[in-house]
Amino acid sequence: MVRRTTASRQNRNRQQSRSSTLYSRAVLCTICHISERELTLWEREELIRPATFVKRGGGEVALYDAAALKRARLISTLAEELEVNLPGISIILNLLEQLPG
Repeated sequence: MVRRTTASRQNRNRQQSRSSTLYSRAVLCTICHISERELTLWEREELIRPATFVKRGGGEVALYDAAALKRARLISTLAEELEVNLPGISIILNLLEQLPG
């Protein structure tokens, strides 16, 4: 019985660590096939924001969670494949946020 408890605890810890994965700007940009300049623009337009900041080397580094990664992929798809401009993307994102569930 002890083994089951330990195993279930380990599985739970693995699931929590996966769900709390954070990505640097460079990694997010690589995964989404965007430039850091585009990401900066999206942040200025308040389309996306970092999940948290950590102090490194005397400064702060932005880190992004899975939700930000998903949002960046959506923004990239809207911009590149569907050729939606930034104001249009903002409207679409706001409408999607209002959907239930």
